[in-house]
Order: sequence, then C-alpha cells, then structure tokens
Amino acid sequence: MNAPADIKTVEERSLEAAIASAPEWAGLTFRYWRAAPAVISPTHRAVDSSCFAVDVGDAPQRLFVKILHQDLWPTVDPVNAFEAASIAAELGVTPSPRRFCEAQRATVFDRLDESWRTATMDDISGELILSKVIAAKKAINAGPRFARDWTIFDGIRQMRTDLEAAGAQAATDAWWMLDAVNDAERALSAAGWDIKPCHGDGLASNIMIGPSGAIQLVDFDNACNCDPYYDLGVLLNEAFAFEEEMLAGIEEFDGSVRPQALNRCRLYAIADDLYWGLWASLMNVVSARKGVEFLKYAQWRLLRCRMTIRDARFEDMLRHL
Repeated sequence: MNAPADIKTVEERSLEAAIASAPEWAGLTFRYWRAAPAVISPTHRAVDSSCFAVDVGDAPQRLFVKILHQDLWPTVDPVNAFEAASIAAELGVTPSPRRFCEAQRATVFDRLDESWRTATMDDISGELILSKVIAAKKAINAGPRFARDWTIFDGIRQMRTDLEAAGAQAATDAWWMLDAVNDAERALSAAGWDIKPCHGDGLASNIMIGPSGAIQLVDFDNACNCDPYYDLGVLLNEAFAFEEEMLAGIEEFDGSVRPQALNRCRLYAIADDLYWGLWASLMNVVSARKGVEFLKYAQWRLLRCRMTIRDARFEDMLRHL
C-alpha cells in the first residue's frame, strides 16, 4: 500500500497525476495499492491495464483505476470504453465510471467492496451465474447503442495488417485458419445478423460475483454494436469445452435451442480464438512486457481454433445458420 510520497513506478506516477487532475479530489489525501496482478494464463486478467484500488479522503471514496499500458494504445479506445461503461452503469450491470483522464489513459470507476470477487470458469459454467450473466448481456443488447460498430472479422483484418507491419507471423498454418474464418464470415453475412450493443467480452475474469450470487460485468474495452450471438458465443466458449454443455446457455438466451443459434455461436467462437491468437502473437513481438506470456496465450487460442475447425461438423455449421 502506497502513499503519494512513495512513488516507485511509472504506473504509480500516472495514477497520482490522474487523481490530482480531478477537481473533486483536489486537496484530499489518498492511498492506493495494486488491485489485480497481470496474468494471461491460465486466465486472462489485468493484461491491458495496470489496476489500482484507491481510497480518497477520510470517508473514504472507494475507487478503482485502470491505466492502459502504452503497448495497447494503438488497439484500445478508452474513450469508447468509458462511454459504453457509462451506458451499462445506467442499466445497473457495471460499476459507474467516474472520470477518464486522457493524458494518463486512466479510467476511474466506483469500486466494489470486498464482498465481491472475480469469477472463475467454474463459476460461469454453473447454471445460476450463467443465467445472471446472460441476463446482464441481454439488458445491454436492449439498451442504447454504443458509439462503435465492429465485428470480430474487422478485428482479424486489423490484426493481419498489424502483424505484417511488425514483420511478425502468428503460425505457419495461420493462412488455413484465416481461410476457414473467411468462410465463416461469408456464411454469417449471407444469413444476416442483427446489430445491437454488446459487452463484447467472454472472459470469466471480467465478471464479478457478489453477495447472494449477484453479478456485475466489468471491462468495456471491447464494447461495440455487433451480433449478440458473438457476445454469447465467446461467453459459452469460455465456460464450456463441449457444445452439448452450451445448449443451456442458448436456451437461456433465446428461450429455446435452435441448431442455427448454436452454429452461429460456435463460428463466432472460432473467429474469436483466431483473433486473440493473432493479437497475442503480435504482442509477443511488439510489447516490452516480456514477463507476460503472450506467446503461450497465442498458442492456446490458436490450438483451440484449429481443433474446432477440424471438427467434422464445421461444414455443417457453415450451411445451417
């Protein structure tokens, strides 16, 4: 736990500057500590930003501050994330964002108390928590639109461009996975999709569980207007290893289980695995944070992508949407 006089790192200096820049906290004492260590495997948490818990004033005001790492500045739009989180907070599904400090790429949120904890994959595979998470995502789908329209296929194209610019390669068989995902995009485009506001994140670590199983969604860095089945597909891909296990989530979302909905979710999950495999491959080359196992994460996501494309049902997924 640090006081302002105990500055040790670039992130701590940025944190102090962000708090000091806010008129509502001028002249107040504050203390802070690291809220979440960065880990990318076996779970993905606090990789994009340095995260701090902050107490301001004597009361105190309980804050959570995210400071975006500089190596993510080209790929994350914190202004869009702040605006999306503000909309979601009005819907009651995420803690309220207080302030975005542009100079430090720092976002300040209300902080949940110590009775809340980060969800695990075991948590979100359970019927009760999964149901509440899906309900929160459906509330976002029904709410005001976000500022950004995006698809996972747009993201893949950008990652390809960024990898080429960096002189990097994801895998020797990346072309084959890209071809398969191109087929998925063509099939989904031909079938058509709705565009609604979405959390855009399936990671268990971006779900908080509180008293009596209450949940809140956090991290709106990927929030966008897209096909809600993308949002559902990446959640189910995180929670379950087998498609039979995904059926309960499909039913919770739709009220019934349609093979077309399952196929749509699985195709989006394949594309999402490819995207994050490409992203982690790029980060392994361009990031100065060599202690983060980007390459290991890339290999895991690309492995799962390969396995699902090789599933005997892949062609059937493309044909029945």
